[in-house]
Amino acid sequence: MEAILKELRNNDSSWPFHQPVNIDEVKDYLDVVKKPMDFQNMEFKLENNAYATLDDFVADAKLVFNNCKLYNPENTVYHKVAVKMEKVLQDILKSVGM
Repeated sequence: MEAILKELRNNDSSWPFHQPVNIDEVKDYLDVVKKPMDFQNMEFKLENNAYATLDDFVADAKLVFNNCKLYNPENTVYHKVAVKMEKVLQDILKSVGM
């Protein structure tokens, strides 16, 4: 799981997902997104053995990108990189036999 997260983080399109959305700047974010997730929180969960299975980890990774697509319109760079990163995740998972 650590290797998958590292590979996601190292992708050039992953920059919006490295840290939590700043709710002081994006005031209505929590009105739209009910379960925020980002790579920093995923790393914290990994460090604290909070993922019982790879499926749990993958669910959080998908949540990161789904939240982004939910909040941001299709024509925004954020939505577009979320779609790209979903494909990156799929490719990584295929490479490890998932």
